[in-house]
Amino acid sequence: MSEIRILEAITPSRIGGAEVFVAELCAELPRQGAHVELFCPAGRPFVEYAAKRGIQPITWSTAGKLDPVTVIRLARLMRTHGIDVIHTHLSTASLLGAFAARLARRPSVAHVHGLNTATCFRYSSRIIAVSDAVKRHLTGQGIREEKIAVAHNGVDLEKFEPEDPIAAKLRLGYDPDAPLFGVFGRLSPEKGQRVAIEAMFLVLKELPKARLVLAGQGRDWEGLHESAKALGIDDHVQFAGFIHSVRNLMSACDAVIVPSARGEGFGLAAIEAMALERPVVATLTGGLPEIVVKGETGFLVAPNDPNALAQAIIDLASDKSLRERLGTNGRLRVQELFDLKKQLRLVLSILREIV
Repeated sequence: MSEIRILEAITPSRIGGAEVFVAELCAELPRQGAHVELFCPAGRPFVEYAAKRGIQPITWSTAGKLDPVTVIRLARLMRTHGIDVIHTHLSTASLLGAFAARLARRPSVAHVHGLNTATCFRYSSRIIAVSDAVKRHLTGQGIREEKIAVAHNGVDLEKFEPEDPIAAKLRLGYDPDAPLFGVFGRLSPEKGQRVAIEAMFLVLKELPKARLVLAGQGRDWEGLHESAKALGIDDHVQFAGFIHSVRNLMSACDAVIVPSARGEGFGLAAIEAMALERPVVATLTGGLPEIVVKGETGFLVAPNDPNALAQAIIDLASDKSLRERLGTNGRLRVQELFDLKKQLRLVLSILREIV
């Protein structure tokens, strides 16, 4: 089979699930017989993030969605580098990349990572949705169903080898006897960290030694600090900041909480936790019910319901055998459905098909 030449393009303002996925994509696809180049606008944190992983993006300054210069430069890049297909991530890259592909007479594939407005993806030759929920969201906005393929994100099982939680707690300086729960993701209202803090207030009435750790950065940082302080539980809530590799901290958690309030297209933290054999408490929103099986790999609760979230946390904290059973099932589910190498082979097959 001849080598396919792919231009990955992403226009991020922060590091999140989509950015982690693209870095993994650029590292793994060459091992599967593809030539991959990466474009990211200058000055974005992803440029440094990728460089630390041995990936050097092609980069220049851009001017948002209405940027004809970038369209022309991308088209020229595709022609001079012999690119077969441009694979775009996030709305701005998808809009600019689709127009550049038309100019270069090449196909474009937009990878949609969230419950986004469809406008910027309409001009792509093909769309990859990270969940059935994202596909339904796009078809509900008039995009033809046959144009959209579903390829879930994945986790590298070799990098997420399970570890005993007590050993992980001791290594990071946590009390091994104190229940520890983690939320991983940018600090933003739609991610639901405020609900997790409110639930923690209720949990502490039953489990006075419990702690909640919030890993991530974002615009809600100050407000979340104020919420914890107002509830008098700031000594039990730790803000860990952005973490490049979540494995060590996640391994120290007795359970991982994904309290998304709305708009969760997939939920990478959920499959990372399951790969580490940690039970997950997630909300019934977006793509999360496609990941977490209630009563089998974790609990699913209504969004914006601190009482339901608190009860699920208490139930897990009080039953070690339940945590272990859900954790074991979670790892098996990731092996079956969310193994990164399998998912990237699926993505590559879609790209080859459109070429």
